[in-house]
Amino acid sequence: MAEIRTTLYSSELQKLIFPDNSFYKKSIGETGVADKTEQVEKPVQTKISKAKEGKPSSLPLSVETSTDSTKKYNTTLIYCAPLLIDSQSELLVNYNKRQTKQEQQAAEINTKVAAYTMEHWCPKLEANIMKTTGSARPSNVMGFTSQRKALTKEDLLKVLNLMMRMGVSGMGGNWYGMVTADMYTDLLAIPEFVDYYKTGNESRLKEGVIGRILGIDIFQRSTEEGHNGVLYNGKTPLRGDADVKDSLLSGALFWNDKMVCRAEGRLRTIINAEAPGYLGGTIIESFTRYGADIIRDDQKGVIALLEDKA
Repeated sequence: MAEIRTTLYSSELQKLIFPDNSFYKKSIGETGVADKTEQVEKPVQTKISKAKEGKPSSLPLSVETSTDSTKKYNTTLIYCAPLLIDSQSELLVNYNKRQTKQEQQAAEINTKVAAYTMEHWCPKLEANIMKTTGSARPSNVMGFTSQRKALTKEDLLKVLNLMMRMGVSGMGGNWYGMVTADMYTDLLAIPEFVDYYKTGNESRLKEGVIGRILGIDIFQRSTEEGHNGVLYNGKTPLRGDADVKDSLLSGALFWNDKMVCRAEGRLRTIINAEAPGYLGGTIIESFTRYGADIIRDDQKGVIALLEDKA
């Protein structure tokens, strides 16, 4: 009988490099609800009158009716194509190929969720969309051929000013920013800004946060296109994994984690071992439902800062 010789692999398999997508966890989460509905309804608090001081002129006091509004947003199905692991490949390798492929599918779904989130958190109101004003520099985004204006200290101060004028910090949330790789290197060239790499704050680095500037925790994620998911066609945000053309603009997204939301379904993986018709092979498929949105109709709590064309 012929000898079956197992192919030996290192115990440390080379993993594919996926972007860090932990940024979308910085939001109001509705875990499990996406499994049960295609549309999620989120209550939005309306304003009440300001507090008064001193003895009232008359009694009883007038009564206000507080009616909160609701915001609805859709969930979508996100999935990977089923994978076939033939019986021969399972037999001839010394690592758990099923588990490795499951991890790859989960990471791909996570990346797709991040791209979906970036589109649905991006503002569409002109007042919330700003552009950089620095000197011209090349862009490292694949598909961009024209030069883009660098991020300056003044640009970030304008973003901070808009954040304060929005008046949402009283909700108890924190501000976060997702910047492009080019923008982050622009920030490192500004002497007044100090990043976590210099201060040695490892706990924040492990969460994907690479810096804290003007009270804003800064995220950065690498994609093979070279941008981070914020992509605009004029004033219209596109999916983070949309085709990149030079006519588009990429840039940073800033958000308050109490002003954006997400609905996460359970990530389901179905394994059909020894599937009929596949000569003993195993079919793996993974899928989930997910939704994301800005909570308020006035889009307070989200700001886009785009790299303008030079």
